[in-house]
Amino acid sequence: MKRKSISSGREFRRRWNMEKFLSIYGRGGVWTLKALAGCTLVGAAIFLLFGEELLIGGLFVGYFAGGIFCWTLTNRMEEGHFDQEKAASQLQNGLFIRMGSLCLIMGLAAQVSKPFFLVALAAYLLFLGVAFACLIAVRVRKQS
Repeated sequence: MKRKSISSGREFRRRWNMEKFLSIYGRGGVWTLKALAGCTLVGAAIFLLFGEELLIGGLFVGYFAGGIFCWTLTNRMEEGHFDQEKAASQLQNGLFIRMGSLCLIMGLAAQVSKPFFLVALAAYLLFLGVAFACLIAVRVRKQS
């Protein structure tokens, strides 16, 4: 019996964390995931077509770096949204985490190969572009 409650508690926390992450984006979080899934399918098909299977991993490395960046940003915004001074300090302190993780992940990607690094960088920028475009679209839509 206890084992069942522990696993259901883990599932609840995992689901709650994802809902907390996507709450900043609203419905844009779902749009972001759908757009990235489509980009991944197209990118993977292109890399398979040209025989560059290794570069598919670069897509996921870039998405991982972008996910960490967006998650820390939204987490900092969520923690400090009541007090403007606290929010500003949270965003500034989180900058070190975001940039440190980006440098670490992209540095490791550069160790694999130059094309792998470039694909990871493109995927990272794509992730940020899609995430922030969906965030802006949801916010503009709510105001009108």
